[in-house]
Amino acid sequence: MKRPTKAQRERWSRIAELGCMVCGAWQVQIHHCFTGGGGRKDHDKVAPLCHEHHIGREGIDGRVMSKKAWQAKYMTEDKMIERVKHLLGEVDAK
Repeated sequence: MKRPTKAQRERWSRIAELGCMVCGAWQVQIHHCFTGGGGRKDHDKVAPLCHEHHIGREGIDGRVMSKKAWQAKYMTEDKMIERVKHLLGEVDAK
């Protein structure tokens, strides 16, 4: 797997400052969207999630509920990426 660039790591720091996309918790992990089953990771398609919503009891990792069920309950990965870009000012508000 290709390592993230310095610019990507710096962007992750800004993303982490947004807090969890689900609950707003400040201690977050960077979730790589659209990887499914340990697939190739796109270091630009990431969102901040707290431990609980990333890999805990309510995690998107599929241990307790499927990824599809998680996205139905909370939000899709597309929506998370869109929200991150909006909050970082990377896209114009619609």
